[in-house]
Amino acid sequence: MDLTLIIIITFVIFMAINIIIGLRGRAHASTTKDFLTAAGQSGIWMIIGSAVGASIGSGVVIGTTQYAVRLGVAGAWYAIACGLAGIVYAVVMSKFVYRNKLVSLSDYFKRRYSGNFIVLLYSGIGPFACAAAMGAQLVASKAIFQAFGMDPIIGLVITAAVMLVYTMFAGLWGSYATSVFQVIVIILGTLVVGVCMFTQGGIETVRAYYPQEMFNLFHITPELWMMFVGPMLLSVLVDQTSVQRVSSAKSEKVAFWGHFVSSVPLILFGLLMVYIGMWSGAEFPDAGGSAFIVLLMNKVPALVCALMLCAIIAAIMSTASGALVATDALVVHDLYCGFINKNATEAQRKRLNLLVNIVVSVAAVICAAAFENVIDLLSTGYTIMLSGTLVPLIGGLVWKRGTTKGAAAAAAVGMITAFLCIFKVISVPFSSIFPVVPAIVAYVIVSLCTKHSPSENTARVADVVAAAKEEATAE
Repeated sequence: MDLTLIIIITFVIFMAINIIIGLRGRAHASTTKDFLTAAGQSGIWMIIGSAVGASIGSGVVIGTTQYAVRLGVAGAWYAIACGLAGIVYAVVMSKFVYRNKLVSLSDYFKRRYSGNFIVLLYSGIGPFACAAAMGAQLVASKAIFQAFGMDPIIGLVITAAVMLVYTMFAGLWGSYATSVFQVIVIILGTLVVGVCMFTQGGIETVRAYYPQEMFNLFHITPELWMMFVGPMLLSVLVDQTSVQRVSSAKSEKVAFWGHFVSSVPLILFGLLMVYIGMWSGAEFPDAGGSAFIVLLMNKVPALVCALMLCAIIAAIMSTASGALVATDALVVHDLYCGFINKNATEAQRKRLNLLVNIVVSVAAVICAAAFENVIDLLSTGYTIMLSGTLVPLIGGLVWKRGTTKGAAAAAAVGMITAFLCIFKVISVPFSSIFPVVPAIVAYVIVSLCTKHSPSENTARVADVVAAAKEEATAE
C-alpha cells in the first residue's frame, strides 16, 4: 500500500481517537473557569503527560533532531533543559501556586504589588509569548508538510484551524488527556525507530559520518548552550501553562510529583532523539530541517512512520491548544474580567474566548511562517516573557523590601533590553537571558529608593513560602 495512503488512513483513525478522548473534556469545560483549570480533575498521569507533551512534540522531537544534524550530541541540551525545568518548577513553584489557588500569576501580582501595572504587563505580554510557543509547534508541522512536498503555509493554516476547533470544545482537560495518549504513541514509535537504527547499522553510519568531537555533549559554544538552557529554566517560573497545569491538579502532591517525574522521560528521550537526528543527517544530508521526517519515510516500517507523524502532529496540536487556553486565562480571566467587565456573563466570556483564540492562532501562523527552527522561536518567546516578569515574581517572593515601583522599573528595563537584543540594536553576551541582569539592578535600586504602599502584601507571600519550605523539609 502507498505510504501516503497509509498515513491518511492512520491520521483519520488517530484523530478520531483523539476526538473521542477530547469529547470527554466537555464534561470538565462547562464553565469558563472549568475550561481554564480542567475543573481541578487532572491526575498524576495527566500532569506528567501534559508536561512531557508540552516539549516532546516539537521541541524535543523536531527541534532536537534539527540541531543534532549540525551539532551532534550537544543538540540534546534543549531536551535536557526541558527535563531540568520540570524539576525546577516542582521544587520552586508548584506548592506556592497550588496553595494560593492561582489561575494566573496575575492573581499573585495583585496580592503582592499595589496598582495594576505588573498585572497588565504580565497579562499583556503573555499572549505574545504564547503565540511564539504556538508558532514553534507549527514550525514543526511545517517540516512535515515540506517533507511531503506540500505548501508549508497551507499546512500551517490547516493545522492551526484544526487546533482552534479542537481547543474550543475540549478545553484544558481534553488537551491534557489527549497529550497522555500522544506521548505514549510517540515514545513507543521512537523506540521502534531506535531499534531500526541499531538493526540497520545506523550507529556505524553516524560514527563514520560525524567527526569525533560531535559526540561530545559539551562541544558547544557558551552562547548557544545558554540559548538552549537559560531561557527554558528561567521562563518556566513565569510560564502560564505551568500555572494552569498546577491549578488543574487533583492535589498538591499530584502537582509536585507530576512535574518532577516529567523530567525523566524528557531527558532520556532527548538523548535517544539526538542520535536518531544524527542518523537522519548522515543518511539524508541534503534534507535540511526535514531530515528526520525523510528518515521516517524511508528507513522505518510504513505503519510506524504513519503513527509517528500522526502522533507528532497531534502532540503539536495539543501543546498549542494548551497555549491557547493559557492565553484565554490571561486575556479573559485577567484583563477582561479583572479590569473591563468584572460582571461578565458566561456567554460573554465564551465569545471572547473564541475571538482571542482566533487572533492568537493567526499570530502563531505568522510566527511560524517567519522562522525555520523550532528552538530559535521557542527561545525568543521565552526571552520576551522572562525579561518583563521574572524579576518582579522572584523578587517579590524572596525580598520583602521589593516595591511596586521597583517591580515596574524592573519590568520596563528588562523588556526594553530584550527587544533591543532581539532586533540586534545592541550586542551583548548571552542575549537570551541577559535582559534579566539590568532588570535585577533596576528592581533593587528603585525598591531601595522608594517605600512600600500600604496595599503591598509582603507578609502573606512570605508566610506561604515559609510554609512550603517547612513542608519540603519535613518530607
